[in-house]
Amino acid sequence: MVITERTSVAEVVQNIPNSRRIFDKHGLHGCGGGQGPAESLAFFAAVHQADLPTLIEELNRETQRPQERFAYKETPADYIYRRFFKAGIFIVLTVGALWGAVNLAQIAIGKSFLQLHLVQSIHAHAHAMIFGWVGLFVMGFAYQSFPRFKNTTLWRPELANLSFYLMLAGIVTRMSAELLIHSDLGLALGAFAAVVELIAVVLFLTVLYQTASQSLEPHNRYEMFLVASFVWFFVQAILSDVFFFAKATAVGQQQLIKRIALIDGPLRDVQLLGFAALIIAGVSQRFVPLVYGLKPPKKDRQRLIFALMNGALILNVISYVAVLTTGNLAWGIGLELAYLLMPLWALLLAIQLGIFGKPSQPDRTFKFVRSAYIWLIIANGMMPFFLVYGIAMHQGFAHAYMGAHRHAFTVGFISMMIMGVAARVVPILAGVDARKLSNLWGPFLLITIGNSGRVLLQIGTDFLPNVAYPLVGLTGFLEVTALAWWGIGLWRVMNRSRTERAKVLSAPFPILGQ
Repeated sequence: MVITERTSVAEVVQNIPNSRRIFDKHGLHGCGGGQGPAESLAFFAAVHQADLPTLIEELNRETQRPQERFAYKETPADYIYRRFFKAGIFIVLTVGALWGAVNLAQIAIGKSFLQLHLVQSIHAHAHAMIFGWVGLFVMGFAYQSFPRFKNTTLWRPELANLSFYLMLAGIVTRMSAELLIHSDLGLALGAFAAVVELIAVVLFLTVLYQTASQSLEPHNRYEMFLVASFVWFFVQAILSDVFFFAKATAVGQQQLIKRIALIDGPLRDVQLLGFAALIIAGVSQRFVPLVYGLKPPKKDRQRLIFALMNGALILNVISYVAVLTTGNLAWGIGLELAYLLMPLWALLLAIQLGIFGKPSQPDRTFKFVRSAYIWLIIANGMMPFFLVYGIAMHQGFAHAYMGAHRHAFTVGFISMMIMGVAARVVPILAGVDARKLSNLWGPFLLITIGNSGRVLLQIGTDFLPNVAYPLVGLTGFLEVTALAWWGIGLWRVMNRSRTERAKVLSAPFPILGQ
């Protein structure tokens, strides 16, 4: 057998069992199951940052040696991501997006986004989305990919597994606590959720830190985004608990509204602009250009982007809290400056990734990734006009406009990135040929139409409420349908990873640069 850059990993592993130790040295470690992923060696080398000629030379030398019988056995580190991903799908299709769609329908019927009786239901849904949808997918992806990025193995998989069950327990009890917030049982459940979620986050961060510590690989610049994201992940977990108990101990409706106004905004900004945005930015720089074959930028702006993302967030939170607590509108200058920085870092990040270039590795999932960054630019581009919009509409706080921005960010950017990256990664991990799977145009179009309608119609409720409210109530169900279509397909691929192994394929992807 003569091995070339067009030869698939699956073909090499099947014919040369000893080759697995060579692949594992470069970070394979169970990807693709017993016979490896159906990816070309050129693709594997690019993604794992291995020297392709050296890899081919080592593999060809291995063909001349006696081969040992190899029996593949999955380890917890190989399959743990499936638990997180499946739980994330289940949550988003129940108490996540579905519950959000029901809340939106109630808002549409009541023709107001300021219905106080829906607040706790909305907050419970938001907690499920951040911790259950975003959090579980981030944790699952990190446990699976980070050791392979660092060419090492996951430290203490049993602790990673424990963090999964603790996080689930925290999510369930916190949602119950939100609905029972003004009772003794609600306080007890809230306290329990706070403890177990915080332990889950600490375990997650500890496992990743120890995994990185045992790696001999040099540090890469993209890792500063991951570190900052994990810091914000920890901060938001604490701030989320502060928010819950601030609501639970509020005396009267007026104090409750004031506390929500003071804490809810900074909490969501830390969760979305800190935790979620930074983890996506970091993973994107390690993953997106290599997987899709995008050209590197002419100038590296990673440090500038990192400074702008964190600086804008910190300035945003400080200025917002200062305006509300002091009543001094001069702090609005800092708030507007933070808002001006947001579209700047979004655009620079998209340019850094080359997201608008032509990929040399075309794939069914790239439309999600590219659209996600378009929505990021749109969402952040809305913010410099937020204060102006509020003044023009004679609104102290433009709730509809801010809600439209956050939906563009959460569904357009975050959820589309989760959908695209997960749909790209899971077939590789399962040893399934992605070319034989659905092209995903159905869920892509539905999520795009639903998100676009929600953003435009939510702003439209300020101008044509009788027209916009009934229509905006339908957009949530379009998004749920899209997520169900995508999620069920991804679930099936994960199930196939237990029984189906990659077939021998040659050059399933074009060689990089061609």
